[in-house]
Amino acid sequence: MAETLTIRLEQRDRETLEAAARHNGVGLSAFIRDIAEAEAQRIRNAEIRAEGEKVVSYLLHHPEARAEIELYGTPIDEAE
Repeated sequence: MAETLTIRLEQRDRETLEAAARHNGVGLSAFIRDIAEAEAQRIRNAEIRAEGEKVVSYLLHHPEARAEIELYGTPIDEAE
């Protein structure tokens, strides 16, 4: 079960979010939870991409690493 998070919103912001939630046919809590979960996923994906970019950068700047990749190749799925 997820933990509870309490937030304070300005009245204007709350009214805006409540209207958007009603428009989407959900309650305010569900609407905000969906937004927060989507943002958390976006952040995780950005972190994964950043790590991948570090690997690519390393390979571009270190010929010995590129040679090792070329030597061992790309892993093949065992199911194939």
